[in-house]
Amino acid sequence: MAFTRSFAFVDPQVQWHNAAITLDYGDTTPGVYMGALWTDTITPLPSQATPKYGVAPWDSGEVAGAAPGYDTGGLPLPVLSFAELVGTPGKAAWLVDPLLWTEATFEASGLLAYRASDDLALVFHWFGPLGPYDAADGDYEVVPDPTEGFWRRSFLGPT
Repeated sequence: MAFTRSFAFVDPQVQWHNAAITLDYGDTTPGVYMGALWTDTITPLPSQATPKYGVAPWDSGEVAGAAPGYDTGGLPLPVLSFAELVGTPGKAAWLVDPLLWTEATFEASGLLAYRASDDLALVFHWFGPLGPYDAADGDYEVVPDPTEGFWRRSFLGPT
């Protein structure tokens, strides 16, 4: 299996902090961010320069467009907020609602979150060591942890 953890791509984060690009993880406008499903056939590169949906290695391994219930490109990511976690000082999270594919027949090992306007890959969310998970002519739902978020970031340094 090519995946062993979830991660945020380093290059967009560095560019964002250096004011080279603009990112608004709290933008709740439908379609600003997309979530595409991936099989475990690729090797992700967290330190890839300018990672983009549709560009190697993200140009193969997406759940096949021929798979019933899945369209290439995925679904709009239903962003709720990017905010400090309640009860966890110094840690913020990107909170998103569940994504649902209906009448689905496919399996996936993770979800790539990317900005739709330029396909900039931001976060890869691995479904864990028990995956891949599948559906056979049913619902395929990705349910991010509502208290820990889709992606978390600590703003506290080591003690």
